[in-house]
Amino acid sequence: MNDEMSVGAMLTEQLDRLFEKSVTHELLTRTEAGAFPQALWDELENIGVAAALVPEQTGGVGLAWSECESAWHSMGYHAAPVPLGETMIGRWALARAGLEAPDGPLAVVAEALELDAAGRIGGTDAVVPWAGQAEHLVAVANRAGESFVCMLRGADCPSSASPTIGRIPGARLRFPAVAPLALAPWQDHAALGLLPQVAVLRATQMAGCLDRLLALCVEYGNTRVQFGRPIGKFQAIQHQIASLAEQAAAAQVAGRLGCSCIDRGKEEFGAAVAKIRAGQSAMTGAAIAHQVFGAMGVTDEHMLHFFTRRLWQWRDEGESEHWWSERLGHRTIDAGGVALWPALVA
Repeated sequence: MNDEMSVGAMLTEQLDRLFEKSVTHELLTRTEAGAFPQALWDELENIGVAAALVPEQTGGVGLAWSECESAWHSMGYHAAPVPLGETMIGRWALARAGLEAPDGPLAVVAEALELDAAGRIGGTDAVVPWAGQAEHLVAVANRAGESFVCMLRGADCPSSASPTIGRIPGARLRFPAVAPLALAPWQDHAALGLLPQVAVLRATQMAGCLDRLLALCVEYGNTRVQFGRPIGKFQAIQHQIASLAEQAAAAQVAGRLGCSCIDRGKEEFGAAVAKIRAGQSAMTGAAIAHQVFGAMGVTDEHMLHFFTRRLWQWRDEGESEHWWSERLGHRTIDAGGVALWPALVA
């Protein structure tokens, strides 16, 4: 194992310990009510994980995307109620463009925006998680075939609160010719903005969340007694849990592929595969978990709903598996049949 991999593993181990201690039912409930978990965020900043993707020469850790996959998996496993993944992506994008990231959490505008001749940002976006609680936003704006990374002040963008099934604080934003705080050219034309990166983040988080559902179901199956024996002894429950394990494993492999593709400059293909597979697993996995738990799993007092609601929310963020399936299908058709096999085995 090389030094970078060792750093990635250590960061993930620290995250697991911190989340295990800090992410409680009470904290999740307070965050969903609108209170930002500042104490947890301060501890994350002290660990340095928010700058994991930033090159060492500019003050970061210098990890690759594939080396951060386990950290994002940990965030999903614990349903960590902080914009850590978004901040990692935002600081990575700013660093690639030679811009300095501000202190504090960042919100990320996934979809590409527009840049006019005067250097002002236009366009709209769907609900941006953590907008309103993060002081700064990071986005990619396009103009005449060129892409630019921009940092915006959240207060400069008209917004309206928008409730979501995941109950993570977010807002619907508008960009009526907003002047960015900082602007710099992106290395390549990014027609989709930061959408592929957000999609891969959500896929890896969904994989972690599915692993948590699996752990909860196994524990419940071993402790819940019905008809004189633990329900995990019944063949029907065993089959359901085995199917959930398959879904969690498939999602994790897909997330790892997505991270690896970003490292290799194939972010759109990686995002499509990761989001399609993880989204399908999330749909099936959440249904299985609620079948195993029955009515218990839908009560506010139980932890299960925090994870299944995150899965349903993350399926839509970074676009759904249906959106990515259609885009991947069109690109495959446009490339022609002769290119299909080389693309599959590349």
